[in-house]
Amino acid sequence: MDDRLVVIRVLETAVSQDPAQVAQAEESVKILATKPNFHAMLFDIFADRSVPTQIRWMATITLKNGIDKYWKRSALHPIKLPEKELIRPRLLTMLDEDTPSVALQYCLVVAKIARWEFPRVWPGFAEELLAQIQAIATDQSLSAARRNTMDNNVLYIMHLFVKSLSSRTLVLERQALRQTTPLVFAVLAPIYAKRIAQFHEAMLRNQNRISDSAAFFAESLPLLKTIRYCIKTLRRLWVFGIEKVESIPAGAQEFYEASIGHQAAFYDLFQKLTLESSSIPDDYQVVLRKIVLLYGKMYMDFQKYHAVRFITMPCAKQILQWYWQQIAAEAPRMVATPEDSDGACEPIMEPLLIQGLELYKNVVKNFFYTADDNNQLDDEVKRCRQVIDGEILTPDAIAKMAELLMFYYIPLKPKDLERWQDDPEGWMADEESDFWNFDVRRCAEHLFTDLVSQERDRLAPELAKLVMQTDEDATNGSRSPVEQHFRREGRYAALGLCANDLYDHVDFCKWLGQHRVEESPMGVAKWRMAWLVGKWVVVKFPVDQRPHAYTLLLELAQSDELLVVRIEALSSLMRCIDDWDFDPEQFAPFLQPAFECITNVLAKVDMPETRMRVVNFLSSIVQRMQREIVPYAESIIRLIPPLWQSAAGENMYQTTILVLITKVIEALGMQSTGLQSFVAPLVRHSADLNDPAHVYLIEDGIELWLILIRNATALDPSLMELLQLLPGLLQYSTETLRKVLKVVEGYVLIDASGVFHNNGLAIVEALHALVSDTNLTIRATAAGYNTLNTIVQCVSFEAGGKAIVDSNVLWTAFTYIVEKKEAELALVHHAGFLSRIAVHYPQLFREFVLAQEAALASTFAKNWVDLFDDVGNVAQRRLFALGFAVAIATTNDGILEALPLMVPVWNEIMSDTGSSLVYFSDVDDDLPDNYGEAVVAENERRRQLLNADPAHKFDIKHVLADSMNECERLNGVDRFHAIVARVDASDFEDFKNQLS
Repeated sequence: MDDRLVVIRVLETAVSQDPAQVAQAEESVKILATKPNFHAMLFDIFADRSVPTQIRWMATITLKNGIDKYWKRSALHPIKLPEKELIRPRLLTMLDEDTPSVALQYCLVVAKIARWEFPRVWPGFAEELLAQIQAIATDQSLSAARRNTMDNNVLYIMHLFVKSLSSRTLVLERQALRQTTPLVFAVLAPIYAKRIAQFHEAMLRNQNRISDSAAFFAESLPLLKTIRYCIKTLRRLWVFGIEKVESIPAGAQEFYEASIGHQAAFYDLFQKLTLESSSIPDDYQVVLRKIVLLYGKMYMDFQKYHAVRFITMPCAKQILQWYWQQIAAEAPRMVATPEDSDGACEPIMEPLLIQGLELYKNVVKNFFYTADDNNQLDDEVKRCRQVIDGEILTPDAIAKMAELLMFYYIPLKPKDLERWQDDPEGWMADEESDFWNFDVRRCAEHLFTDLVSQERDRLAPELAKLVMQTDEDATNGSRSPVEQHFRREGRYAALGLCANDLYDHVDFCKWLGQHRVEESPMGVAKWRMAWLVGKWVVVKFPVDQRPHAYTLLLELAQSDELLVVRIEALSSLMRCIDDWDFDPEQFAPFLQPAFECITNVLAKVDMPETRMRVVNFLSSIVQRMQREIVPYAESIIRLIPPLWQSAAGENMYQTTILVLITKVIEALGMQSTGLQSFVAPLVRHSADLNDPAHVYLIEDGIELWLILIRNATALDPSLMELLQLLPGLLQYSTETLRKVLKVVEGYVLIDASGVFHNNGLAIVEALHALVSDTNLTIRATAAGYNTLNTIVQCVSFEAGGKAIVDSNVLWTAFTYIVEKKEAELALVHHAGFLSRIAVHYPQLFREFVLAQEAALASTFAKNWVDLFDDVGNVAQRRLFALGFAVAIATTNDGILEALPLMVPVWNEIMSDTGSSLVYFSDVDDDLPDNYGEAVVAENERRRQLLNADPAHKFDIKHVLADSMNECERLNGVDRFHAIVARVDASDFEDFKNQLS
């Protein structure tokens, strides 16, 4: 069968409605895509208009996907150059494609190829495309329909090409964009101006019947589409394609300066058609709306990337003034209700208002318009400040702006209240999100806050007078109840938004006492009161006045209030509790109602995000109140099972529950032992490496495990079963390793023999793998040896000696010291472990050393003693000295050869000369700051372990005397004297004097 027919059959199968056939076609395409000329054949099929439209459409989609995957030379099975040469010359020959779905994919194919080819391989693409645009614009033989089709396709390709080019950052591509910009402006700007003029003429011909003229809509829609594509292209070139003011191409500045007039005209038309006509075609309204907003996108991008030039352009004031005119004109609609007589309670074009508010926000507060670190302004910035202060943000304009925003834009709107009913939790989540620039009210809030912050001296006193008025004082008899409500809401909103700027002008506690919580539409006043307390408590709220805030917030969190009011009241209460000045004793009387409110809200809310917020609030209370929550611990624990069940599959929500349980156990201290069987399954779910959820929960799960072990007085069987997880976790190289090691130590400190009965060898082998891993840092190796040292201290030789031997960790530490391949700071930890073995398991150590060859033992002993000078901790130095003392009770000549090196060390330790060295704390830095006072069971266990440490407990003189006597007994008197004779006489005399 002919290759073309094979491809067409595959494409026919791909457009089938049968999923099995589609899957089969996809596999066939993957095979065909690696064969020569497949993509050229796809272009042939697309270009053949005798082929059914569905097949042509699928051919262009397949070609587009193939270009993405195989056009680059570095791709696997790339398209070869001869095949590219078959496609590239024909790319711009199908501009008259009139099937919209096929044309769209065709334009994307051309743009994607240009993306890879321009400017290196196909440097003339831009000129060729511009030539096509000019040819279409000047060809008088084209019919209107064909011209419109070709215009749309070629301009859309140009838009995609410029969009892709402007996003690239390599020097060659940026240079190509700057070189292309004047060429494109030279072609597109006249076309844009001509279409604007044609559109204006069409409006004049139909000025008396625009709203209901089908002929006008049919005539002007193609013009609008062309204008739209021109703006989409030129706006990017204006922002990204012009590097300096001096290099602005001809026609570019004229296009920009004329744009505000064109935008105003298009917006007036949109307004007129929206308000007067019900017969306007949907596609016409959409295109007109997009054109108006495209101008705004150009201004916003220009301000973002060229802030100084934006202000210094001659039309900057005109642009900003026009936007403010629209903001002021739409203000009454912002506070209109559906019951208003005109019935228009929504702005005509809300995104346009957001654009205007953002433009003003970036003028009011912008890094580029301020002085540098030396309080100096360059000439351009000075000029900007003159324009801003003298023409845009004049004192009168600032006052009017603040008033308009306060009374019309920042109050809660009717649509907010509708969402309170339909989706209260979603509304609260949106309020907390960072996507403020998608909502008019929140955007206005940011502008208002910045305005007051930047003009504090001028606005703050007047604003303070306004917000300090009582509702009766602010009431104007000429205003309707609805107007009074929105003005009060605006004053309340301003008081909270500008709390940091009104700090010196407003006594909020006094204000709170003068303004009662009133009934208002949908509980707006109650929500706003709760919100205000949360804003001011972190700014200025005396500690002695806090109980009034607690009382108010808990009243607003009662079950008979709206859910948004209750959630906001709890959020503000959380800010009170998280505040630096929070007094736990002062809050204690409010614990019971607080827990009741939290429990009731948890039973009411559904969204995981809201539940997380409430659970986090409960965690904050537990953390700050500590022992005060013990009477309520049982109630909190009863909440966990339903919460955990509702959090199934919501890993972030589960982490908040784990944190809550951790805080409860911390607060309960040793009383948490009874919760071990309850918590163990949660720990297993979080820390089991075979459970997919561990990726998200392991950190909080191990933290919970560690806190549970630290506070335990005994080990429940369910906790003993978790020991099986430790070997795997010790090899799981993450930031949790340090805590896992502390968990191991915690187990050993509680029940060393029980832990080692079934799991000792596996744990020691995992620790051996850890300390012998050369890829770990010295800190990680030290932490691993610290755990091994704890095991050696706690586990008897009978219970742990075999595991130490079988794991081979003893030989590893010995080998590291002999070979001395690591830095001394790392070798100290290996040597410290062997010293600990020598002191606690002396028989094992002596047998191990005795089994070594004399030469090997000699190297080990000398390196071991040499490392003594790298030990700074006094207790560790004493441990080394004790280890040396144990080591000499042997007949191994290699060890005994190091006696002359050991005697000076013993003399130093016995005379306590090490006390002048740097000390390192023996206290575990993972324990609470108030280590000696915290009610944590492990603190006492570690204290007992520290007191029982031979480095503190043993009298080194007695140990040395016994070891010397044992050495003499094992080697005989004559050989012993021969060994001692090697020691420096003065050192040995000092040694004998200190022993006596």
